[in-house]
Amino acid sequence: MMDHLDRRAFVSTVALVSVIGCSRSAKAATIDGRTFAGDGSGEGLRAQSGLTIKNSRFLNLGNGAIRVNVATDGLIVEQVEGRDLYRFLENTASDRSKPASLTNFRLRQITGEDIHRAMTRIRYGSRDGVIEDVIARASAETERYCTGFVLDDEAQSIIYRRCEAHGFAERDRSSGDYWNGDGFSDERGNKAIEYLSCTATGSTDGGFDLKSSDVLLSDCTAKDNKRNFRLWGSGKAENCRSEDPRSRGGSGRSAHFSFHGGSAKFVIDRPVVRASADNDSPVFLFDNDAPANIEIRNADIDAPGAPLILAENSMPNIKWVPPREDQLIRTMDEN
Repeated sequence: MMDHLDRRAFVSTVALVSVIGCSRSAKAATIDGRTFAGDGSGEGLRAQSGLTIKNSRFLNLGNGAIRVNVATDGLIVEQVEGRDLYRFLENTASDRSKPASLTNFRLRQITGEDIHRAMTRIRYGSRDGVIEDVIARASAETERYCTGFVLDDEAQSIIYRRCEAHGFAERDRSSGDYWNGDGFSDERGNKAIEYLSCTATGSTDGGFDLKSSDVLLSDCTAKDNKRNFRLWGSGKAENCRSEDPRSRGGSGRSAHFSFHGGSAKFVIDRPVVRASADNDSPVFLFDNDAPANIEIRNADIDAPGAPLILAENSMPNIKWVPPREDQLIRTMDEN
């Protein structure tokens, strides 16, 4: 049953789109203190350039509580709550011949609960965005390929700051399948993405599953994911913390830091790794078709039941700074 605010503010999806459409001629519009509710399907509202959405709620909606369907500049969404959503922000063009890039945008102080597929999906040539203090908690009934925060296509120059993704896990798949489900993901066309003080927990695949180039992870934490940091492209991870990876099923083994693809080129600076004595997840797992090039600086690793390095395909090129014996490393290799 809806509370008083919900009953007063409830409108259909068709009406919501009409409300936004009335403001299209204005240079800027604001939606403040509204509740948008649906029946589990359909969009909430469609974004437009210069729109600010704040102090609002989105309940029981389908693919896009907020939908970016045309090129949109200057969207601001802040102090918003969402619950029981397929996706909170969906970036898909209505006209496939006209990419719906999202530029100069800000998503701030947003909480999403019971998310079935993704909190945000941003793609095309989207750029120059900040996503900060956004928390995404997955539903107990997630869809296949669920992910907290998704970047795709050529999206670039986007900063995540203090964002969290929890529990994006696939369920009920065959034990022989690879189980997907990530906290944060980006793709090979993405570049100059920054993850600052972000957290990912409880994923059936990567906490951070990153294929982009020139990526930066700083002060991030990954815990209880199958592969806490799953890295494919190039970049730097500084002062990032990995705790107790765990596989919930499917093929592939768990790991703290795993490297994939044709090759990977990363600096891992001041990694902090912690694992219980019965956790045998490798600290650095390499599954590359060509040798990865990795520099490991000033590690602080305590994983007594795990191997430090496991190469399942090509042997990596690793540079230790300072030398490995001068870094704080406690694994089964040193016991």
